[in-house]
Amino acid sequence: MNKIYLLIVIGAALCGTYFYGADIATAKCNARIANQNLQMLQNIQNQIMENKRKNHEMAYKTRTDDVRRILRDKYTIAE
Repeated sequence: MNKIYLLIVIGAALCGTYFYGADIATAKCNARIANQNLQMLQNIQNQIMENKRKNHEMAYKTRTDDVRRILRDKYTIAE
């Protein structure tokens, strides 16, 4: 009778460790996916900032900022 109880306890321990390991694996997978998403979002943000920098640089090189300012001063609704 004691052997049956011992086998039941060992079987329960094995089942418990299996499900505990599955939970740990799921948590690690979720953490890895979250890190990948964060890295992807950072790459997209860096790309957006690079595009903005290039656009501002191009606007100042071509002096379109002066054209915009002159047109805004010349054609305002305030007059």
